Amino acid sequence: MPFIDVRASVPISEAQEHTLKTQLGKAISLLPGKSEASLMVQVTGNCRMWLGGEQGPMALVNVMLYGTATPEACKRFSGEVIPFVERELGLERVYLKFEEVPNWFWN
Repeated sequence: MPFIDVRASVPISEAQEHTLKTQLGKAISLLPGKSEASLMVQVTGNCRMWLGGEQGPMALVNVMLYGTATPEACKRFSGEVIPFVERELGLERVYLKFEEVPNWFWN
């Protein structure tokens, strides 16, 4: 089960949330063995974020994967998602991080 957590320092409308969820659902298939059917997404706007001691418009997309993904697949995914989030939220600074989780439990 992949989990994508999008946190941005700008407001995010309900329409933008829906668009983000939809596009992330499409992009997750760029990672082998992953699909929208098992994807969990969280979107949070108006986060207080600092970089280099300065507040400013930015976002962090944290992608947590059960298992692993190749560097090439991660690069394809990042190349799709970062520009999309930049456009959708009107940001110049979007950062994306992958976490590979070996132990993930659910019921």
